[in-house]
Amino acid sequence: MGENKSFLRLPRHIVPKNLGLRQIPTNPLPLLQKMDLSDWLCGLDEVTGKVISSFGLLRQEDLHFKPEPARWSIAENLAHLIVVNNTYFSIIREIREKTYKLPFLGKIPFLAGFLGSVLQEYVRPDQNEAKVKTFPIWEPARYVPETAILEDFEKHQQALRDLRILSEDLITTGQVIASPANPHIVYTLKDAFEVILLHEQRHLLQASAVLHQLCKTPL
Repeated sequence: MGENKSFLRLPRHIVPKNLGLRQIPTNPLPLLQKMDLSDWLCGLDEVTGKVISSFGLLRQEDLHFKPEPARWSIAENLAHLIVVNNTYFSIIREIREKTYKLPFLGKIPFLAGFLGSVLQEYVRPDQNEAKVKTFPIWEPARYVPETAILEDFEKHQQALRDLRILSEDLITTGQVIASPANPHIVYTLKDAFEVILLHEQRHLLQASAVLHQLCKTPL
């Protein structure tokens, strides 16, 4: 007998094609360990430390080395993280200023929790790297450098760390937001921060793979 699977087919306007989530098993997803504030901060600090220790001594040309045209360099991976994370800063600012407008889908009780779990599963760093085209607003090309990329990344990580600490009250009350890239994808702010951290861990692995390729490239 074949494996019995039940699926929920999500409408195209809710889950974009490039997420690869059109059909999602309705069986419970594997439970991901929920992080409290201290867990999250430790995870973020670990990413920051590994970025600096792994890439801190590389030359600029090494940071921008691309193993192949379609793959991002180390610098592009880091720039992408800065660009993605910055889009959440403005959302939280709008919530504080009481100007944030939550889409109707965000008011459906089960949907935010469900999509948050799906996104965490999707970006988990232990998943096989999927060749997915990122949303245009999150392209590395949108990164505007202030100093060198590693300095900017370290500064950004500190700002992100502060933002997570200052957002604890919103997380405690279960604040729901929409994805900065697609208003039809909604999840809790707590899940958003967990997705941010998992996404950073995933791109750290991708950047480390580029470094491995760089080390094998003849001078």
